[in-house]
Amino acid sequence: MKTLQQLRESNSRWSLNEFVRVLNGLLPQFLPVQKAHTRVREDVTPRLVRHYTTQGMLDEPLKEGREARYTYRHLLQLLVVRRLLAEGYGASAIDNLATSKDNTELEALLQGGVQLALTAANPALGFLQQIKERQSLPIPPPPATAPAKSIHAGTVAYPQAATSNWTRMEILPGLEIHIREDFNYPHSPQEQQNLLQYMAQQLLTLSTNRRSKK
Repeated sequence: MKTLQQLRESNSRWSLNEFVRVLNGLLPQFLPVQKAHTRVREDVTPRLVRHYTTQGMLDEPLKEGREARYTYRHLLQLLVVRRLLAEGYGASAIDNLATSKDNTELEALLQGGVQLALTAANPALGFLQQIKERQSLPIPPPPATAPAKSIHAGTVAYPQAATSNWTRMEILPGLEIHIREDFNYPHSPQEQQNLLQYMAQQLLTLSTNRRSKK
């Protein structure tokens, strides 16, 4: 199964049946592990694609003669729609959110775990506002106070600080992470993989910098 990046670079134009096959192959990576409703986890059908298009949740397909063709953008839109439905949002709340965003914003939602504050009145504004708020939030350092007693093996909870509450978790001897109480945990397998890759890159950068100073 190709990744999103590979599909973006391929510039494919799929028939409806091909589009549905590619979509259903990707869906398990982007649906929440625990929240997804049973019906949302079912495969998407050609009829359902047409329904979403009629409802304005998906761009109209391109036309090649009399044949409909679907692109990478349609794929992103439908992945986002199914993700939001799995999170419990109704069709009226989602409305035209996926069609009003560009591909970069849709990719950020799927791969970065951006949380939405949807309202039926204007879901698009809620989406943009949430992104801006997350980008502008300051990141205070962990509190310097002594940790409280261990809540379970390898995990220590800090007492309430003036600005925020942190949890310190020891991963390995000499390696620990600090988690702020408002951290947005990854929900889907793709988000979990992205987080692990990012942490591995940061560790590699730190290791390289330390070796260069010796």
